[in-house]
Amino acid sequence: MIRLSKNAPCVCGSGRKAKGCCGAVLEGAPAASAEALMRSRYTAYATGNIAYILNTTHPSSPHCEADRGAWARSVRAFSEGTVFVGLDVEFTATSGETAVVQFYARLERDGADVSFRERSRFQCTDGRWLYLDGQPESPAG
Repeated sequence: MIRLSKNAPCVCGSGRKAKGCCGAVLEGAPAASAEALMRSRYTAYATGNIAYILNTTHPSSPHCEADRGAWARSVRAFSEGTVFVGLDVEFTATSGETAVVQFYARLERDGADVSFRERSRFQCTDGRWLYLDGQPESPAG
């Protein structure tokens, strides 16, 4: 897993220092946009911040599991077994309390490329953006 260093470039690939990007959001500041939430979730996966992933998933998401312990173990196994190589945000659109972010995540597992492209939906609930669900896009590459 990657260690988040406040003065280093952020893991999410924004080009900003972590402390002014995902670091602040991971420490409790609300994400300013769905894109900021998506970037912070990528960083949380890369750094093993499992609680953040669970807490920023919308309760009606198909990824939300009733057994939080089992869900946390599953997310931890994914996070620990994956090398997070990079993130490219390709498209973002917001309409009121909903948003779509398309991204390409470059990942490796056991030395194999498992990169993927996804169009994710987000919902702003009580002033906080939450991940709702995602739809795979064209094959990675």
